[in-house]
Amino acid sequence: MTARRLGAALALALAAGPALAGTEQQGPVFHPRGDDRPFSESVQVGPVLYLSGQIGEAADGSGVVPGGLEPETRRIMERMGAALKARGLGYDDVFKCTVMLADMREWPRFNAIYAEYFKPGRYPARSAMGVNGLALGARVELECMAWAGGRSRRQR
Repeated sequence: MTARRLGAALALALAAGPALAGTEQQGPVFHPRGDDRPFSESVQVGPVLYLSGQIGEAADGSGVVPGGLEPETRRIMERMGAALKARGLGYDDVFKCTVMLADMREWPRFNAIYAEYFKPGRYPARSAMGVNGLALGARVELECMAWAGGRSRRQR
């Protein structure tokens, strides 16, 4: 199968979602954040869980954790792990991430920490970009998609 056909098949499978997964889901399932911000922590559509972008926000909501990129990245990964766990998933279920960095020169430092959370050889597909600004003055933001259709890859 060519890459083009494989991509088309994947797009069709994701679009068909519940029909292919054998579920009765009738549209998106929203998982609220628990505060008054106008976005959900995650939304599940068929077998895919879409996680909203995470920044290294302090637990008390007072802003980003102090110390720069490294503590922000660790906090992001903790928050992402908690969001996945709340849905019965883990890092092994993540298949795509998008990274937004306030300074692309920090990309190698971000990668070093990010890689600690995934098994070598099982890293999600990923895009990274430099941005002109992030919420609360964050250095980095990460959004991901995870497979939530049936048995976890961790159980196979």
